[in-house]
Amino acid sequence: MNINDFILNKLPTALNEDATDGVECVLQLNLSEPFTIQINDRTCDIQKGEHAEADVVLTTTDDVFVEIITGKLAGAMAFMGGKLKIDGDIMLAKEISEYFDASKLV
Repeated sequence: MNINDFILNKLPTALNEDATDGVECVLQLNLSEPFTIQINDRTCDIQKGEHAEADVVLTTTDDVFVEIITGKLAGAMAFMGGKLKIDGDIMLAKEISEYFDASKLV
C-alpha cells in the first residue's frame, strides 16, 4: 500500500462530517513522509509536509497509522505499546479516530 495515496486520496473521502461539525484543528502526521491534516468545520484539507503550529503531532510507522485509522488497532494500545508517539493535545489525539469513518477505508 502506498501511504501517500491512502492519505491524500482515501482519507478525505472517509471524513465523518457530523463528528467534525464545528471542529477546527491541525493534525501533523510524521510517517514515512510528513502530512498535515487541517480540519475546518466538516471539511478536511490534507497536504504533504509539516505544519509549525499543529495542535497535535502523531509519530508512527505507515502500517501502524493505517491499523489505527481503520480501527484494527486502538490508538491507546499503540501509544502504551510504544508504537505511537503523541505531542501536543492528547485529548484531540483520542478523538481523531472518530473524525474518520473506518468502514470507508477498508
